[in-house]
Amino acid sequence: MKKNLLIIGLLVGVLMSSSCNKYLDIQPVGTVIPKSESDFRALMVSAYISYPAHKSRLNLRTDELILDESSTDIASIKDLYLWNDQNPDATTFPMAWETIYKSIFYANYVIAEGKNVAGDSEAMQQIRAEAYLIRAYSHFELLNTYSESYNPATAAMDRGVPISIKVDLEQLFKPASVEQVYTQILGDMKEAEALLHVIDNASDVKYRFSKRAYYAFEARLRLYRGEWMLAEIAANKALTINADLEDLNLATSKIPTDFESKEMIQAWERVGDSRVSRSTFIDPKFMAKYSKGDLRLTRFFQKSGRDYVSAKGTDTRYNSTFRNAELYLIKAESELQLGKKDQAIVSLSTLLKNRLIPETYATAVTKLSGLSNEDLKVEIIEERGRELTLEGLRWYDLKRSIRPAIEHHYQGQVSQLQKNDPRYVIRYPKEAISNNPDL
Repeated sequence: MKKNLLIIGLLVGVLMSSSCNKYLDIQPVGTVIPKSESDFRALMVSAYISYPAHKSRLNLRTDELILDESSTDIASIKDLYLWNDQNPDATTFPMAWETIYKSIFYANYVIAEGKNVAGDSEAMQQIRAEAYLIRAYSHFELLNTYSESYNPATAAMDRGVPISIKVDLEQLFKPASVEQVYTQILGDMKEAEALLHVIDNASDVKYRFSKRAYYAFEARLRLYRGEWMLAEIAANKALTINADLEDLNLATSKIPTDFESKEMIQAWERVGDSRVSRSTFIDPKFMAKYSKGDLRLTRFFQKSGRDYVSAKGTDTRYNSTFRNAELYLIKAESELQLGKKDQAIVSLSTLLKNRLIPETYATAVTKLSGLSNEDLKVEIIEERGRELTLEGLRWYDLKRSIRPAIEHHYQGQVSQLQKNDPRYVIRYPKEAISNNPDL
């Protein structure tokens, strides 16, 4: 234990040199063993800020981007773009693994020692709740990246990811099944729910988990598991706290991913990475998915020469994990699956009214009312793509739905991800495998 505590101190000390998000009240703990409430809060801050910007790497695998082949960073991302997980170039920007487990490591220590060392005050309960949720969310992201989508018929046999719940740097990690990982995630969420006290966070600490963020997390998790009623219930709970949307028809509206946006729930994850943003443009075919009169065209994207890039950018101002727009989309999909088509259209229309000019909105609502259930299901997934573009969720949505064929071009050659391609399940990183033969 003393060895582990020393390493914790050293790890946290290294993080003191990290640049901090300009809008966060971050004061990382120094190289000391955490003893007080403030020490454990600082350790939790380290867990938050060490979490990687891995969503931007997932964006490279979707139909959202094309490469800027003149970029000086092209070597580090081209194999991610070409789905070359088998034998990537040595300079390839690795998919997130170790960095996610580092956040879990910090959370594990808070869970293991927080109550015994710093007591059981309301503030410490909140800190411990956030630790449980960081651990749960991190395993959830690892699972959705490196494992098959949840299938109740096969989850007990499908290979998941290693579960980390102990402060032991020498333990060997073996993959658990998808079912086992979800059991751990749901157990952590249950522990967190009983300890949460903060209903919603102020904008300057919006990176933290709250009850509102908890419900948003549960809604997404239940959606991915196909538990439609539970997904709808969780989304409604979050929207009961705050159901606001940015109306892009108003000149005073903010980009919805702005941490001060009225619809922001949790502004934690960096969904933009500078290497990716410097080396890519928006695929014109993806931009063609937006109708004329869709205000997101000018708010989500900006001109760069003859091409377009993301206006959401890499600035930490646009960190985003959960926001209300996704909740309306979760409601729409869940309601449709539950046989409540009219309600699904209402939920989807609520979002569209705040994204389209009035004439385009009227046309869109008429179109929705005429769609079959199956066509409406496809439309909801496509609307998720338009609304949540470049926030790292497109890959998960394609993977859990139709797993379409995608073409990417590089140096005159065409690389194809076939429909239902096995590469929709990403291989464990080579570095992880070389360090752990049990993988």
